Amino acid sequence: MGMAGLYVGLSGLQTSSNSLNTTANNLANVNTSGYVRQQVVNGDKSYNFVGTTAATTTGQKGLGVSIAKINHVRDMFLDAAYRKEYGRQGFYDKLYDSVLEIETQMGETDYITGIGFQKNISDFLQSINEVAKTPGDNTARSALVQSAVQFIDSAQTIYKGLVNYQSNLNAEIKTTVGRINEIGSQLVTLNRNISKIETGGYETASNLRDQRDMLLDELSSYCKITYNEGDNGSVEVYIEGNKFADEMSYNSLQCKAFQGTDLVDIVWPAFNEESLYSYSEVIATSKNTDIGGLKGLFIARGASTPTYEHADMKEPVPDDYITAQYPDGTGNPEYLRRKNEYDLYTQSVDTSALVNTIANFDKLISSMVQEINNVFCPEKVITIGGKEYTVLDTDKAPTTTDGEYGIELFTRDFCDRYTVTNINGTDYYVRNNINTFGNNSAYTIMNISVNKDIVQDYSKIPLSGNGGDAYNTAKELVDVFSKKIMRYNDSFDGMTFEEFYESMINDVANTGKIYNSMSTNETTLASQLDNQRQQVMGVASDEELSNMIKFQQAYNASSRFINVIDDMIQTLINNLGVR
Repeated sequence: MGMAGLYVGLSGLQTSSNSLNTTANNLANVNTSGYVRQQVVNGDKSYNFVGTTAATTTGQKGLGVSIAKINHVRDMFLDAAYRKEYGRQGFYDKLYDSVLEIETQMGETDYITGIGFQKNISDFLQSINEVAKTPGDNTARSALVQSAVQFIDSAQTIYKGLVNYQSNLNAEIKTTVGRINEIGSQLVTLNRNISKIETGGYETASNLRDQRDMLLDELSSYCKITYNEGDNGSVEVYIEGNKFADEMSYNSLQCKAFQGTDLVDIVWPAFNEESLYSYSEVIATSKNTDIGGLKGLFIARGASTPTYEHADMKEPVPDDYITAQYPDGTGNPEYLRRKNEYDLYTQSVDTSALVNTIANFDKLISSMVQEINNVFCPEKVITIGGKEYTVLDTDKAPTTTDGEYGIELFTRDFCDRYTVTNINGTDYYVRNNINTFGNNSAYTIMNISVNKDIVQDYSKIPLSGNGGDAYNTAKELVDVFSKKIMRYNDSFDGMTFEEFYESMINDVANTGKIYNSMSTNETTLASQLDNQRQQVMGVASDEELSNMIKFQQAYNASSRFINVIDDMIQTLINNLGVR
């Protein structure tokens, strides 16, 4: 071994030095989020062949050692498993958060002080019971009015809180979509840079890969993603089956408002504005349709802000809307109306705990208000000249102390209950459902208030019967709360108002229990998978210190090897007498 031996030793020095640098870099980033351990793989340098002209077997002489590659240590299977479960965790986290907010808005999380809306219902019923005992007592009447005002105020506060939360979810969807688009842009840049560095096959863009993997982790929390890496190191990313980003460009997501509302759909402009999600999709873990925090937000928010008219389950309608005929004979327009109602229920009310609660809460308040008003203003249908009219039944209507009738406790904004109409010489109190702006007016939560005339003068409460007996009217008010006229969602059993409210709250609680269980399980599973990932890609300081000692010893050995070769050459030169 001659001068070439020095180069063999030199290769050992260089390789050991570079290995030490890699180890030092690992140790320096032991606590750096997203950093992936780099692993040195040594290999033989090329060999020289000797004795190629001899009759014997050709010999080989090694030229030393080199770094064959530096591995970017990851397990792609663990990455894929983690990202799927991390996305599923995000999905159920958002749904569970929405249930917690519903319970908070309803005030049903504070079971000790009992400040939930259940107390408002109980207080209102209690004030009616007191009036039933002494109908003519102004103190009892005052308590009834104040309780009614508090009842409506609380209902409207809760309703506004739920609707505002829906608006906040809508804003969060927009923010999340914006962040996803930012990730798409960053992925394109990283793909290009990684491809440039790794195209020659001599270098691994480890730091850039770390950044890209962190973005993929974050993206997986928002959406269900798949991806594959090309030979040049570039990654193609897909969201819900549609191509999102590659080395050349990314397809952005866009928020587009649903018709007639500020709530937004999420669409792909590059794919004919195809919706990213569908409310009609069956959500199931077995189908992997429960992945992504953005999807959780989308379902939790719903597609509409409903009223009591959308609370009840709708019957499906036939697809053939050309031949669809209904008893009213309107045909196609009636089909479209019913289909829109059915779609709204199945695609929003039935899938979103928030939207379902808004619809059923409005149904509860509207039903209570109308039933109480019907006691004060009983009605009947009359037919005159072949036309039907809904009018005040003056034979049964109670009166005020001044003999007035037709006064309701709860009024609609800008809308009188009756219009006095003369028909064939007789005045009738005809039911009016058109407000002063010419629009239909319903007894929805935000359209209700306590009659101002009654608030100013308690004697305006029509408790006196035509025969002067106020007790019967008050008893009818009490009986309203024991009638089983309510049905919750698809239940066939009649319920009282209080039972309906309890069913609604229990439904929210049971839904929350399911979401919480799924969220907890997915959090645990995702954490376990991440721990397994960290065992593969994370930096273990003890292991790196061991490697440092190993590479240091290899460096020292190469140094001693060079010294030995140097001594051999020097001795050889001296003994040969070369001057």
